[in-house]
Amino acid sequence: MPILIGDALRWHATYTPGKTAIVSTRGSASYADLWSRAIRLADGLRSLGITSGERVAALLMNGAPYIELYHAAALLGAAVVPLNFRFVGHEIEYVMNHSGARVLVLDAAFAGTVGAIREQLTAPGLRFVVVGEGVSKPAAAQISDAVDYDALIAASSVTEWWEPADPDACFFQGYTSGTTGFPKGCVNPHRPFADCLRRLATIYRITQDDIELVAAPLFHEAPALFALTQTMRGGTLVVTADTTPANLLRLVQDHKVTWAFMVPTMWTTLVMSPEVDKFDHSSLRTLISGGSALQTRTKHALIEKFPSAGLNEFYGGTEVGLVSNLGPEDQMRKVRSVGRPVMGMFVELRDETGKPVPQGEVGEIHIGGSTLIREYYRNPEATARSRSDRGFFTLGDLGRFDEEGYLYIVDRKNDMIISGGENIYPNDIEDVLFAHPGVAMVAVVGAPDERWGEIVTAVVVPKPDAQVDEETLIAHCKERLSGFKVPRRIVFRDQLPLSSFGKILRREVRKEFWEGRDVKV
Repeated sequence: MPILIGDALRWHATYTPGKTAIVSTRGSASYADLWSRAIRLADGLRSLGITSGERVAALLMNGAPYIELYHAAALLGAAVVPLNFRFVGHEIEYVMNHSGARVLVLDAAFAGTVGAIREQLTAPGLRFVVVGEGVSKPAAAQISDAVDYDALIAASSVTEWWEPADPDACFFQGYTSGTTGFPKGCVNPHRPFADCLRRLATIYRITQDDIELVAAPLFHEAPALFALTQTMRGGTLVVTADTTPANLLRLVQDHKVTWAFMVPTMWTTLVMSPEVDKFDHSSLRTLISGGSALQTRTKHALIEKFPSAGLNEFYGGTEVGLVSNLGPEDQMRKVRSVGRPVMGMFVELRDETGKPVPQGEVGEIHIGGSTLIREYYRNPEATARSRSDRGFFTLGDLGRFDEEGYLYIVDRKNDMIISGGENIYPNDIEDVLFAHPGVAMVAVVGAPDERWGEIVTAVVVPKPDAQVDEETLIAHCKERLSGFKVPRRIVFRDQLPLSSFGKILRREVRKEFWEGRDVKV
């Protein structure tokens, strides 16, 4: 298999040019089409100042342009900085300014949001490329120099200027929330990213004959990894932004989809829908879940409803790629496990002094292997905190191994909440709630939920005589936070547990909601 993503695309465009690469709302595109559009887009981005090592941000819904952009960046040796399409203005502003991205490729639907913060975006020579119907009128005055995506491609060249990318340059710089409330940029170079693609192809037996349903948001690393694995192998992507069960199942039926990755919330919504019995999904052979724990009820339902498809559940992260996998043969034997470490990855469980814990005991998970980030971008302190000896890396999760070497995630050392596959840290939510004049103290935690895995829950101590209720505080949050960060529930208390230094003991608050459960995630 070719070494880097750009090599693979060129090979397939040369030797299997007529093979369908992408099916989307734009129609079908062959590998020759994908190569032509990606190389032209790369040339167009070069004309806007993007060269090897530069960063291109993306604020896009799932669609063919996202796949084209990833491949164009691979050809340029540039990095994609994907933005969560649920971000509000100040979140977009932070990631854009921190990353220094000099081009933002955005769907027209987001032009108004970006236009409103245009003056706060500080990268020199920043340019905008708009996908869709063009810039909306209210934003036109603020993004007056926006370039139309398709026009940029049409005006660009297919000349053979292309040279292989620097394998050590950054390719994917995804942002994960941080305990300080500021997201951290994960620098994933081309070489280890491509290594991870080859590993995924081997583990899940992905071939040129496969057809993948791409429904999970491509701004997350896992969906991007899986989609690029399929194009690296020369198969077909069926890409959609419509995640309703009827649409997903219709796509599976009509295109004979053979495999799909989705986060647990998406699988739960799909398998619990009455639509699941109305379509032919016998072509499916592999189902993959990751991002958070798959509920046992959902697991049973998936196995029942998709009997011909093997179910896999993995553990990993933006910083480390795929770490472990639980295959179909172990789903009912090791129900709450995330499997064993995959080839090339190593997991050690350590105590607070850094020493290995005995088998069966809980320790902090430390990960070693070839698919690790080089660093947190412009954040050496966070990089140093997460690195341990021999190049191992920790995400702050706690786990245990059973007697057969299967890994179980039992808790998180830090305060991160995973809801519907989104990583959420409490600090910025607490800051918003604390700014309300009726709030004296607040702690935000994750509470268990059958559908979402966890839901954001705020425990609030009101100020004396304050007239606040759940509806008022949730409305306050909706004005200031992305939708996925807004608390689903607000609980009022007279006091919160405090340390001897007066710090709120968030983990003690969290215990109330997880009492009696063996697994705390």
